[in-house]
Amino acid sequence: MIRWLWQLLYGSTPAEFRSDYGLVESVERLRAATKRSVFSALGETTAVGRVTVERVRLQRVIPMVGNSFKPFFIGRFEERGGAVVLTGKFTMLGFVKVFTTFWLGMTALVAVALLLGSLGPMGPHAGFFRLQPLLMMAAGIGVVAAGQWFARNDVAWLSGVIERALAASRADASVTCGALGEVDSGALPGTLKGVAAFLAVMGAMAVFSGFAGPGVPSAGPGARALALPPWGPWMFVYAGFLVVLSIGVWRRQPWAWRAFFGLLGLSAVWPLYALYGLQTPLLVGPPVWMGGVFAILSCAVVAIWGRWWYAQRRHFL
Repeated sequence: MIRWLWQLLYGSTPAEFRSDYGLVESVERLRAATKRSVFSALGETTAVGRVTVERVRLQRVIPMVGNSFKPFFIGRFEERGGAVVLTGKFTMLGFVKVFTTFWLGMTALVAVALLLGSLGPMGPHAGFFRLQPLLMMAAGIGVVAAGQWFARNDVAWLSGVIERALAASRADASVTCGALGEVDSGALPGTLKGVAAFLAVMGAMAVFSGFAGPGVPSAGPGARALALPPWGPWMFVYAGFLVVLSIGVWRRQPWAWRAFFGLLGLSAVWPLYALYGLQTPLLVGPPVWMGGVFAILSCAVVAIWGRWWYAQRRHFL
């Protein structure tokens, strides 16, 4: 058990990759096969990180997915007997190891203090309170284990990227991170399945909202917005749009790819309208500066999702 826990928190996998090129060309080829920033990897799964002679640090970045417990490749280029070798290891980042150690260490100290020290709780639920630190430790270990399980393929994936960049026997075209403009004519990608399912669920929720209650009321006396029809009909229209859009995404129709941008724009405009457009003497919105901050943040979120969705055009066009 202790050995398993040590390997889970501090384990690493050594790796070496022999290059068929010189030192400078090896660095350039690996740099060309990867990207420098996670913001440049919003469209597709990409190897991201720093590539220099003295320092190589790469991670697998999956768009819109975060995992602090995934393995990184950390290494450096070396010259051995006239050959260039990229040597290093796959492991979690040092900051993550330190944070996890601190978390588990503090919960362990609290558990010892509750079990053996003078901090022991009193009362009928004392036993449950004594178990809480142990449950927190178990939860922390479970989170680390789950994160590593979700990233179980990252080592093989990163190794493939590095090998394709450094091996002369591979086609040069395979070195690049992928052609966004090419049409994916295979089966429906899992990403689009998730988007279509999400849209369908949102459509079902909109139908339920249309039957359940009035939702956003019509503008009353003193409102600065025009009076709206009851919320229900608008919700049914919105639900129909989401359902049709989900079918279009599932069938990879080009119009669905374009219509999704309209949905993103609506998601940014509607909250602002709800805050300020329906103000009455009894219902006053937040200060204008707060609305400006909210608008900027909304635009930033929509821009990020819009860039990601734009990269999915290869599945439609």
